Amino acid sequence: MEKDNNENHHQEHYFEGVEKLLEVWFTRKDGAIQHCDLRKVPREKWVSMLKIVRCEIISMTRNDTIDAYVLSESSMFVSKRRIILKTCGTTTPLLCLKSLLYLVQRYAGYDEVQDLFYSRKNYKRPELQQEPHRTFADEAALLDAMFHDGAAYCLGAVNRDCWYLYTLNPYASPAGHSLSALLAGAADGDDGFGASDGEEGTDGSSSDGGCDGIEDSGSDGADSSDDSLDLRTMNLSGLNKRNVSQRYSISLGGGRGSSTSEADQTLEIMMSDLDPEVMKIFTKQFSANAAEATQKSGIDKILPNVTIDDYLFDPCGYSMNGVLKNGEYMTIHITPEAKFSYVSFESNIPQSSYMDVIARVLETFRPGKFIVTSFANKASVVEDTHKDLLNADILSEFKRRDIQYCHLKNYDLTYALYSKFPS
Repeated sequence: MEKDNNENHHQEHYFEGVEKLLEVWFTRKDGAIQHCDLRKVPREKWVSMLKIVRCEIISMTRNDTIDAYVLSESSMFVSKRRIILKTCGTTTPLLCLKSLLYLVQRYAGYDEVQDLFYSRKNYKRPELQQEPHRTFADEAALLDAMFHDGAAYCLGAVNRDCWYLYTLNPYASPAGHSLSALLAGAADGDDGFGASDGEEGTDGSSSDGGCDGIEDSGSDGADSSDDSLDLRTMNLSGLNKRNVSQRYSISLGGGRGSSTSEADQTLEIMMSDLDPEVMKIFTKQFSANAAEATQKSGIDKILPNVTIDDYLFDPCGYSMNGVLKNGEYMTIHITPEAKFSYVSFESNIPQSSYMDVIARVLETFRPGKFIVTSFANKASVVEDTHKDLLNADILSEFKRRDIQYCHLKNYDLTYALYSKFPS
């Protein structure tokens, strides 16, 4: 990825692989959602929304239940009533939230947010992020300004590796959040895009750098004058530049916005300190194209029967989305540079134990350290990942450094951190 001229010349190249995830579930107050569908939003409107986020669509694959987009900075998944937007680098996904709500209200037929999740791993270089994404406190404050019942959590050691989650508190507010109320305060006819709505730009940013109507209530206390802030712009008209799509997989996919009768589960593996020999595969020097990298690495063997949409960046970096029947998906993003190597894997496939999938992923990428998160609601066939991860013999090559378990109203969450001996 090319650096902006505003960045200090003495600063060495760095790309933040850790991703920010925004996932939103929608419904109707009257329950009549049979004719509602997020996939009714026109593609050009997604393009306009993503300019606010500072990324764009590279490719798309779909089946009867899900549209999967590979982005210049990670991925977006759109199904009937759920959108997952996960972006890495110095993107700004929270700034598109009001624009997203507007598009859903206008095109998809929903009138309420049923549930919302925002999550990410801690950054390696937080000072390079753009507001409001430098600190989780700022991100949570922005969301609190819109949602009165949000709850913010941190799993893991706050001074080491950790994982942040913001979600709506199901104990405090069982009802949905009206889109009209959430969009209140915008000028009459304002769609949240400002002057850029409908315009096909390639600079990767909106005309005002944000979303009209969103108050950045979390900026107090942040050092907005930090000289090291990465202000590079995304020259997305030339995707052969180093627009590496890398994301940490902090997905909160699946049906957590639904009733407990709808099964939902998500496995996420966030890996760092990767084997240099494996990482070479994801460079143009060692692989001619994405299909070759997918085959050489064995990514195509991690899960069977996946329709793969993959992309190899120039000079390095890799992204893939895979879709299965019934809205199941798999996604991998890779930043291969040795000094800040990062790989993320995520899938919402239903199976009783994830340990075989975890083993295949670790064998494929050979990390020195990784985080696992697992979500499952009461209807899920995933039985007890927490007990599996507590079994020290299962991942004998690694030492478990941390494990936490949360029992929330509709789902169970496990967080665990592992590293190789003797690190």
